[in-house]
Amino acid sequence: MKKIHTAVLLAFLTAGLSFLSSCSSLPAQDYPEQSPEAPGEKTEIQQKLVETAADYVGTTSGSLTADDKSYNLDCSGAILAVYYKAGINLEKCYDNYSGNGVKRIYACLRDNKLIINTKTPKPGDLIFWDNTWDRNKDGKYNDYFTHVGMVIDIDEDGIIKYFHHNYRKGLIIEKMNLFTPDDTEANSPMRMKGSPPAPEGQYLASHLIRVFGRAWQLPFGFFR
Repeated sequence: MKKIHTAVLLAFLTAGLSFLSSCSSLPAQDYPEQSPEAPGEKTEIQQKLVETAADYVGTTSGSLTADDKSYNLDCSGAILAVYYKAGINLEKCYDNYSGNGVKRIYACLRDNKLIINTKTPKPGDLIFWDNTWDRNKDGKYNDYFTHVGMVIDIDEDGIIKYFHHNYRKGLIIEKMNLFTPDDTEANSPMRMKGSPPAPEGQYLASHLIRVFGRAWQLPFGFFR
């Protein structure tokens, strides 16, 4: 009887660990949604981030130069470059985490309690998306932390303008509205063409968003 009880307990613990592991990759439901935030005036660092991103818009090839550093022309490289040129070094915590650049930036903000689940982000906030392409090439809808961008502005109707690297167009500004997530006029496409069809046709930026991160509020040690 004791052996049976032990086996049952081990099975229960294994199932529990499996459940917790699966929860770790869930989308933004991990974070309670916050009440809508008033726009407010941009801080100096927010303004600098927006202006720096605007300087990079239109870049389609090569690498990105940010003062004394160069970054790859991809989604995370663009964010690192914008933030570095504006005075914040997001790479300071890179070595503490594994995975791609998107996941490392997310983990850094998570551990600094700067993950924000809201429909009304602020300029300078980072946007994390899942399933923007079939990164592991298994034909399934299970690719997390596949893209990152930055909020440029949000208007009174909830339309968010964001800066990011488009795999075909380079560095551009597109739009998203989390109050009307199925509106194709208010939300730019995000899932890469050629990827396997997503469940329920989810391909807009508003469909694939995971959560926001307020990187411009990182501790002073990240400022250079």
